[in-house]
Amino acid sequence: MNRRGILVSASIVALSLGMGATGCGRAEPVSAVESGRAAVEANRPNIILITLCSFRGAHMGVAGYQRNTTPFLDSLADDGVYFENAVSASSWTKPAVASILTGLTPNVHGLTDVSRGSDIRGGHTAPKRILADGIVTLAECLRDAEYATAARVNNVHAGEFFNMTQGFDDAVTAHGMDTPAMLDDFASWLQNLDRGKPFFFFMLTRDVHIPYDPDYESYVRFNRSTEVVERERFPGYCRWLRKRVEEQVDHGRRVSPELRRKWIDLYDAELAQLDRALSRIPTLLADADCLANTLIVVTADHGERFFEHGRVGHSHVPDEAVVSIPLVFSGLDLPSGRRIRPVVRSIDVFATLAALAGAEPPDVLQGTSLLPLISGEADRLPKLTAFSSFMNAHHTLRDEAFKLHLRPDGRRELYDVVDDPAESFDLIDRNAEVAQRLDKELLRWLDQEEKLRSLVAHGTVRALTPELIEQLRSLGYVQ
Repeated sequence: MNRRGILVSASIVALSLGMGATGCGRAEPVSAVESGRAAVEANRPNIILITLCSFRGAHMGVAGYQRNTTPFLDSLADDGVYFENAVSASSWTKPAVASILTGLTPNVHGLTDVSRGSDIRGGHTAPKRILADGIVTLAECLRDAEYATAARVNNVHAGEFFNMTQGFDDAVTAHGMDTPAMLDDFASWLQNLDRGKPFFFFMLTRDVHIPYDPDYESYVRFNRSTEVVERERFPGYCRWLRKRVEEQVDHGRRVSPELRRKWIDLYDAELAQLDRALSRIPTLLADADCLANTLIVVTADHGERFFEHGRVGHSHVPDEAVVSIPLVFSGLDLPSGRRIRPVVRSIDVFATLAALAGAEPPDVLQGTSLLPLISGEADRLPKLTAFSSFMNAHHTLRDEAFKLHLRPDGRRELYDVVDDPAESFDLIDRNAEVAQRLDKELLRWLDQEEKLRSLVAHGTVRALTPELIEQLRSLGYVQ
């Protein structure tokens, strides 16, 4: 089988978006009657893909959150297209990011193993799987379409060690690099860019990942407690609060409303700080004369849990709080303020951006281009279902209204995620018809994964270095 598949329809791109000039420079309108690959190649957009680690999409203003945590991201959604029901392929970073960058579900690309505290034996951990060289990444796809490619990543699970940055001409994985520093690098990279080529810039930031430690000003702004911790005591307060919450959760104890508020306040302060940092992007693009012809895509690897089912953080269980993610397309001349309700998936990002770039997709690609939804031609796209999993053991299947869980012990649970997003009331015995329909669809996904695994390359494993183990420890992956 060839490494590449059939070309996407270039006419969809030209008709839908009216893209501007290639690379950085003045954007010229494209007539709606222009179609074909030549038009696309002459007018390919620059693409920025921002992936936010541990980002709870429900805490955005555009999602109805009442606190002003994300004014910049909300403005992108207001000026572009916001997908209300986007779903991640997994509940933690490594498989979730691999799915975004390959358009494949975890059991197909193979990155289903997880680093646990119990892995450590005598100072060592079991080797972990890395992404196979033979799997075509989004960066490789766009680079082959003559895009300049670069990546900045500060979560090791999404970086060079696990081979996630293959295909990027310029890639930096740096645990200590925060979002402002990443954007500084982006600005420098733009200034040295070949202006005759379009660019693809990928950025993954874990700035809102546990441990929550926002700057003091953001903490004061979002603190709802009657007590305001003094500046010099604030770092110790963040450590104390994390320890206190995790102790209560680990022992199954009831967490008081006040403790919940304190925990969420820290997270919301982190969100606001991240949003403020990201708000530089339009200015950076304008300074490089790239703003008019650049598409900004914002999504997340996974969400974050706030005491649903007695848990915090993410991983382990692909419940709604964790696999529900934001997805925003903004820039170019996209429809302004379009909100799309049908379910879409993180695996669809690859196919959509390849279509926009007029690039040839790989032979094996489970995602679907979302351009029909973006351009208002939803009837050209069949209704999608979202399949998510954790370690190929806990699987979920979601449509617009319902979600089915297939747990490791074989139990099935059904939830109405519209009326019951916390997944509190199991409907498996009350709605047999829906359960049977979703069960059939979930089994189809599992069967598809089994068949596709034989068609893609399999990655090897790599021993974790002491430095990387310490980085994972700081993020709570190992203890």
